[in-house]
Amino acid sequence: MLREQTILHGLTLEETAIPFKFREMIIKLHDQHQQKVVILIDEYDKPILDNIENRDIARDIREGLKNFYSVIKDCDRYLKFVFITGISKFSKVSLFSVLNNLQDITLDTRYATICGYTQDELISVFADRLESVDIYKVKRWYNGYHFLGDNVYNPFDILLFLDNREFRNYWFETGTPTFLMKLIQEKQYSALDIELIQATEIMMSSFDVDEIDLEALLF
Repeated sequence: MLREQTILHGLTLEETAIPFKFREMIIKLHDQHQQKVVILIDEYDKPILDNIENRDIARDIREGLKNFYSVIKDCDRYLKFVFITGISKFSKVSLFSVLNNLQDITLDTRYATICGYTQDELISVFADRLESVDIYKVKRWYNGYHFLGDNVYNPFDILLFLDNREFRNYWFETGTPTFLMKLIQEKQYSALDIELIQATEIMMSSFDVDEIDLEALLF
């Protein structure tokens, strides 16, 4: 990905180590365009979760990512904005110990609806496609995300439903978290216990390769 970006912008990188290449690219992009750089990283934790069954490999990847992301703090003066998303929430101690100037908005009520459609958005934006649709049934099927604010609809589910006009578990069919399913089987976790869980902020922030609470993953 770094190579693609350097080719796209006509840059030549002299560093050999990947983290230093990343830092060099940020600085050269800043100098080339005379503007601060924006960094957008989606699913930062995917390499770890893809190997979560093999703890040794997962730890190695975690350390590699820690070194990679650490250069972001050193480049602060060249950056305008950094946005990092992930499926899970690895603790700052384990992965972002150096990059300690991040603001965690996972459970910030101001951003509770940032990753889905609210009820009002669904009704207003897709009004022409919702004619003759049982909106209450749509709500029962797809309005299930909650991040300490208004409930939100899974956007992928909604788009596929409006295209197919058939109620199905689209998100589970296309984005099944296989790593989670394997851990549930491994730990013989009872699905009946889910409704009784009260997850604390401590539980959500202590997530790491060697300390994985299924409740945090389920959230």
